[in-house]
Amino acid sequence: MSSGKSTLIRRFKNAEKDDELQPTTALDYSFARTVDKGKTGTKDVAHFWELGGGTSLPDLLDVPLNENNLKSTVLVIVADLSKPNEVMACVQFWLRKLEKRMQALEQICKKEPKLAKLFDMLRERSIKRFGEGGEKHKDMQGPLSHMFKVHAVSVVIVANKYDEFAQKAPELKRVMSRTLRFVAHINGASLVYTSQNEKQLISNFRQVVSQYLFKGQQVRRDLKVVDHLKPLMVPAGSDLILDIGTPPMESVDDNKPSDPLQYWLQYFERCFGPIQSLVADEGPAFILDPKGQYKEASVDKALTCKEEDLNMYREMQEKEREEQANETKPLPARKLNKAPSIKSKPKASAASQE
Repeated sequence: MSSGKSTLIRRFKNAEKDDELQPTTALDYSFARTVDKGKTGTKDVAHFWELGGGTSLPDLLDVPLNENNLKSTVLVIVADLSKPNEVMACVQFWLRKLEKRMQALEQICKKEPKLAKLFDMLRERSIKRFGEGGEKHKDMQGPLSHMFKVHAVSVVIVANKYDEFAQKAPELKRVMSRTLRFVAHINGASLVYTSQNEKQLISNFRQVVSQYLFKGQQVRRDLKVVDHLKPLMVPAGSDLILDIGTPPMESVDDNKPSDPLQYWLQYFERCFGPIQSLVADEGPAFILDPKGQYKEASVDKALTCKEEDLNMYREMQEKEREEQANETKPLPARKLNKAPSIKSKPKASAASQE
């Protein structure tokens, strides 16, 4: 909550706009468009769905993230650098939520013949994007290849409010940057530091996100920034495990973890405190009127109607999916009753003569 998502969306659409914003209560929608300045003059439109309420409303992610728009979906996870001890908990929570949602969608797609091969196609696309020149990334062919999770959708990890983190000790910056780089890398994600108070960082954020939303806006990999003393900008696939390195061995517990990620997480906890294991609905829900002193019968009635409409819509969608699945199933073979064969009656044999 209060990680700055609304501000980033506003700055993405208009870098100079600075209106006062209200907290996002649940799921908020907006859009942005760009026009191709070439001969075609075609317009690209990006649809933004912002999920508010922290981890209290994670299932609302299922609304925009469905089987009908998987090909064009980008998940942007925004973590708050002004609360460094909560950064990894936030990032890991939403990555787990994404993985769970992807598993559910894959099962849905397998039941529909038209979408049966969709996930295989999207994974192949993700592997090619993460690599270079259509080849698998170097690290996905090495000894740690088993650690990589190829998601069907693109992922961007945004570490916001860098201006409030910039004065931290160099070692803390190193731990934060290396841990985030490692997590982003093994999840095929882009990573960018930003701040609403610094135009260059907003520009970096817009570049990284735009490459997934609009045609012809790919970020050059050689422009990456991995110096932990500077705000990071690491496009997906531009990093290397060898460059990220490992934390000092003396910082790791005697019970040595089995994979490099756990090394970095343990070091992160040494520096910033325990990483909370967030779960859905942890903490207080986002309640606008906790004391109930602003009740309005007309508003409550309208809300009830909207909730009923939403449930009805979901039921209709489920029914349509079932009908489409049934339409594509081959009809059972009908058993035809064979017509009785007509055989000519044998001629009566002549009576034997004595």
